[in-house]
Amino acid sequence: MRKEGGNIFLPEGILLGLLIPVGVYLRGEGVLPILLVFIILFLCLRQFIHLRIRQAFVNLSLTLGGILYISFLFSYIISLRDISSLGARLVVTIFFATWMGDAGAYLIGEKWGKHKLFPRVSPHKSWEGFIGALLVSCVAMFMARMWLFFPLVHTLILGVLIGVMGQMGDFFESMLKREVGIKDFGKILPGHGGVLDRFDSLLFTVPLFYYYVRFLI
Repeated sequence: MRKEGGNIFLPEGILLGLLIPVGVYLRGEGVLPILLVFIILFLCLRQFIHLRIRQAFVNLSLTLGGILYISFLFSYIISLRDISSLGARLVVTIFFATWMGDAGAYLIGEKWGKHKLFPRVSPHKSWEGFIGALLVSCVAMFMARMWLFFPLVHTLILGVLIGVMGQMGDFFESMLKREVGIKDFGKILPGHGGVLDRFDSLLFTVPLFYYYVRFLI
């Protein structure tokens, strides 16, 4: 990002990012608006105190965007856990269905992928892999009925939505990596890159799953 002219407030971003999951854990999701207002005002004040006029909007946007993309979206795992007595099962289910969809996209795409989906963003992703993600996510959700007992129609809809949103999360991260010219966001997980590379799909599927289960089931 610095190469592109932006400067992320890294220490502040990490500390402020931690406030969101901690706040949700201690006080519930109702605290989110307060935390977001505090974070925005703090970052604006930080920029003003240092009198850095150049790229001020870019710096604030990059830092706030990182907090929202990672901490805010990940905080829905905590909200999902607290949604009902089935919270732990719900968390296991979304991890299971999302990662199964990712595996389906990879395996089917590797073996039968011939038609590129978004080659400018991710040249290795194919329509065949995308369809594979949908099918495997649906299978995973049907398997999850053994411990969740969701109605059949909701199981099918969630399987499709998880398959689609999981791939969209993967594409979005690929777009970010292509923008800054890197292959992975880290090397902590051999063969998978960084932690964010392994959890990118969940950033999109967990909030969707949470709201669907809370308001439609």
